[in-house]
Amino acid sequence: MEKRRIDPTRSRVSYLNFPYLFKEIVNKIGCGVIGIINTRRVWLYSVLQVNHRMNDEAHLSEPSSYRWVILALAWLVYFAFGLILASIPPLVNVIAADLSLTYSEMGIILGSVILMFIPLAVPIGIGIDRFGQKKMIATGLLLVSASAILRSFAFSFETLFLVVLLFGVGGPTISVGLSKVVASSFEGKERGFASGIYMTGAVVGSASALALTNFLILPLVGTWRNVFSLYGIIGFLIAFAWIFLAREATIGPDQSRIALPLKEILRSLLGHKYVWMVAIIGSQSFLVFYGFGNWLPTLLEAKGMDPAGAGILASVPTWLGLIGSGIIPAVSTAGSRKPIIVALLLIEGVSIYLVGITSGSFLLGSLIIFGIVSGALLPLMLVVMMDLPGVGAENMGIAGGLFFSVGATLGFIGPILVGYLTDLTSSFLPALILLAIVVEAMIVLTLFLKEV
Repeated sequence: MEKRRIDPTRSRVSYLNFPYLFKEIVNKIGCGVIGIINTRRVWLYSVLQVNHRMNDEAHLSEPSSYRWVILALAWLVYFAFGLILASIPPLVNVIAADLSLTYSEMGIILGSVILMFIPLAVPIGIGIDRFGQKKMIATGLLLVSASAILRSFAFSFETLFLVVLLFGVGGPTISVGLSKVVASSFEGKERGFASGIYMTGAVVGSASALALTNFLILPLVGTWRNVFSLYGIIGFLIAFAWIFLAREATIGPDQSRIALPLKEILRSLLGHKYVWMVAIIGSQSFLVFYGFGNWLPTLLEAKGMDPAGAGILASVPTWLGLIGSGIIPAVSTAGSRKPIIVALLLIEGVSIYLVGITSGSFLLGSLIIFGIVSGALLPLMLVVMMDLPGVGAENMGIAGGLFFSVGATLGFIGPILVGYLTDLTSSFLPALILLAIVVEAMIVLTLFLKEV
């Protein structure tokens, strides 16, 4: 039998099916590489997702720098508000003579600017919380500006009362809305600082009206009717700036909270005794501003000053209110505000009384002290309200509405009471004593106030 011969040129590897082995090796290596790539891809995707979430959270928690633009616009809106609000007091005697009005009637006119705050402040606060601040504030400023222009067409007590009443329809959206803007745009110490700053807008506006109306504007435009028209035009221009430049102000953490039903929010706030206490204590600011501040130019004229000089001197407390409004709320911190409020109330009541019995340098000193302390109280009470448990930025619209509604009640009664008592006694002093007593009575309530 012939032996099988092996060809030496053939490799023994051929018996091992080399092509198959090569394919298997390649497949194994490929699967490994793909597995590594997929693993790295999953890891990278996870890292990117985590980074994306972290960036989103940082974006939500980090306030936008545009909040300072919003604050500047809020200042302008409150400037227009204050300018139109304080445009009547320097012209009380001129308007009363032209329309044959008594001091009691002028007191009703002075109080009517805030009368509609009483029924409207809380509903408007609800609307602001639900529908946003920008449109509501714009609508309010347009109504306030229209009220100023329409005053130039008044020819009787009734017509002047109605057009001034229109101010009270638009006013709450500004007062309540701007407090909501600050609460939504700022946190911590910045909130107190911003609250004091935007409040100075109303201070500067009011002081400008008191100081410049008789001294500069009235001689420039000729009649009291033209004064109102000019102030209304300024208000419209600022309203347009707000419409085109303002944005809805929101802070991320507040947006992440679950929105409670409206009835539950109202029940919580209306049953919150410290919300009511803050609102009642804060109402003295409205009593003093409308009952004392609105009559101050006329009071100074009764002391023998000319209208221009009385207007300039009456503006001194308002200008100095910038110091109190801009500094005291900013430096006060939660837990230390109650003794500050007590001290401010004590000094304010005493200074009101001293204005009624002094003259010369003592009168000027009393007005200076009054201006600083009264300028601090309203923004300070609003900051206390913002920081109360259960209020915060998300419910500040409703809480602010309650604050201004309660305040408006005393704000409406104040000037009427001063006008009536002055007509009755032929002196401003009894009315000033009554205002001082009410202010000092708020100290007792403040002692029971609990801070966070």
